[in-house]
Amino acid sequence: MKNNDEWNKEIRVNFNNAANNYSDYSYIQKHFCFKIVSLIKKLDVNNNKCFELGSGTGFLADEIERQFPYIKVCRIDFSEKMLLKNKKNSSTFLWDLNKELPGRTRNSSLLVSNFCLHWLLKPHLTLRNWFDKLSIGGYLIVCLPTRNSFPEWRNTCQIKNIEYSGLIFPDAENLISYFKKDEIYFLKKYDYQENYKDVYKLLRNIIRIGAQTTQSPRKTIKELRTLQNFWPKNKNNSVNLTWEIFILILKK
Repeated sequence: MKNNDEWNKEIRVNFNNAANNYSDYSYIQKHFCFKIVSLIKKLDVNNNKCFELGSGTGFLADEIERQFPYIKVCRIDFSEKMLLKNKKNSSTFLWDLNKELPGRTRNSSLLVSNFCLHWLLKPHLTLRNWFDKLSIGGYLIVCLPTRNSFPEWRNTCQIKNIEYSGLIFPDAENLISYFKKDEIYFLKKYDYQENYKDVYKLLRNIIRIGAQTTQSPRKTIKELRTLQNFWPKNKNNSVNLTWEIFILILKK
């Protein structure tokens, strides 16, 4: 079992190594970027202090600035190489989001985070800290996978007695339990399904975007073959990976 420092370092290294590929293979992240932007259109957001937390290459921040020219987004991430992929002259800040947010985020009108919170050591406490940085009337939008994701992967491992090596995502109900009802502005779960030719390509895509960090030992060739052979197949012999995605909007 990796300790917190080892875990955090490995995540950073993997995302740094994936910086050149991330924008080309982050299909689900981009899909939900557009959902987040569509939700922002329904909110009364001013142009005072807007931050993307865990911005990666800046796709979401770019789309927010494109759709809302009056909003300028500061992009915060702990991967220096990801931040270097953000568009020229964008505002970026290198920061480990396991730490309390920097003072510059205090009294923010909008904080957004897409596919980041589940990588942090204490997601529920972090979410509360983020909320506390909002100005009165400000919004916090988070989008992340839940623990109900990857049923095909988990079930195949259980049936064939292979240790599941995917990430254990947060429980959505646990996250919202830390907030009052009048602080929860919006919440919704979405099903999203990816399709791949085989399990090998599925796992390769996870590596391409730097999301392969796990507490489990690396799978043997035999275990990978077992996953491929017993993973549920479609009519064309391809495989699916099903996500449950949770979008939560909190208002202060």
